[in-house]
Amino acid sequence: MNKPYTYFSNLFLRSELLRSATVLISGTLIAQLISILLQPLLRRLFTPEAFGVYSVYLSLVGIIVIASALRYDDAIVLPKHDKESTNLLGLSLIINIIINTSILIILLSARDSVIAFLNLPENFPASLLVLIPVGAFLFTMYGSLNAWLIRRKKYVAISVNKLIRRSMEGASQVGLALLKIPNGLIYSDMIGQTANVATVAVQSRRNGLNLKLVSYTKLKYVFHKYSEFPKYNLVPALMSTCSWLLPPIFINKYFSPESAGFFDLSKLVLSIPLAFVAASLTNVILQKVSEKFNKRESFIMDLKPVVIIVGLIAAAEILLILLFGEDLFRIVFGRQWINSGAISRIMVWSFAINFIVASFSTIFVAMRRIKTYSIWQFCYFLAIISLVFFKHLPLDDFLRTYVLIEVICYLFAALMLTAIIYRYESGLKSS
Repeated sequence: MNKPYTYFSNLFLRSELLRSATVLISGTLIAQLISILLQPLLRRLFTPEAFGVYSVYLSLVGIIVIASALRYDDAIVLPKHDKESTNLLGLSLIINIIINTSILIILLSARDSVIAFLNLPENFPASLLVLIPVGAFLFTMYGSLNAWLIRRKKYVAISVNKLIRRSMEGASQVGLALLKIPNGLIYSDMIGQTANVATVAVQSRRNGLNLKLVSYTKLKYVFHKYSEFPKYNLVPALMSTCSWLLPPIFINKYFSPESAGFFDLSKLVLSIPLAFVAASLTNVILQKVSEKFNKRESFIMDLKPVVIIVGLIAAAEILLILLFGEDLFRIVFGRQWINSGAISRIMVWSFAINFIVASFSTIFVAMRRIKTYSIWQFCYFLAIISLVFFKHLPLDDFLRTYVLIEVICYLFAALMLTAIIYRYESGLKSS
């Protein structure tokens, strides 16, 4: 009777991948809990409209981040030698500065037009647009340095950095809300990101990062050697991110900032598994699968316990939202947010399957199947862009259309991953 229990227990204990992920997940869990636990208070201190504007800001930053380093930051974990990895990091930082400075100049010269196009409130200060490229610059710098820590398997340091970032951000959110500072949510994000970059820079330095290894010759070398990342991954990744971040912008533009605020809270709650688990799993899976792929070793047993856990979490999320939807949002966040509960019951299916697929998406990168992933990202982007043809629908029908598109696209991605892994493992057995 204890055989199934013993089998799964041994499977989990033997999995280095799962143990490493547990460290990251624990740190991420504590860090994100700070943000989540503050939400009931913040949702009562800030209006749905304020959160709608904040959602648009975060979406724009997220889109820019994808292009800020031309995807060279994704390659930092891959080289066998630290010198090559360090030069990739240096290249990423240089490109980051150039791109975000250019965006800053563009926004400064077209502030009023950008505000009108996004349908931002009339009292939104045009000067705040400057913070969009600044936020993208900081986040990209953090991502590049964090990749170095992943390469060195410093998962405890990564968890500590996340905790510091969320603590600073949460404290400033409450403080600025109590001081009634307009757009305090955006300012708090800047404070949190600045603290994050400072801590990850110190951690990277302590763990062997030496920028003196960066040279013009080596920068040119890695620029060309890893050119497949901007060539084949930049545009598709940008389209994929736009597919994830454009819906709040669409809702703000076609409906209202208030509707975008309701959507934002729903997205926040439904993304808890993504924030707590998937983000950490992808980092560890990238390192482990990349390492074993380079050695031509099997990694299917490393993935099995992760698949089980991810599936159970997704099923639990669906049941929770379908059974307690509106009541959950009303009790936790207040009556003014009950519309977010209704929206969540519509969207939970797409977020659940997104969580499952996103947990393993870095396998495409680790197994050098960037072109395959790019084709999917292109199709996904076109599907999401098609939402502009449904802007005449009521909000609920618009969201149902969005969910249908998401579910179909992510099912195809899951099938692609399964096929790639099966072929690789079958090839190992044959040889």
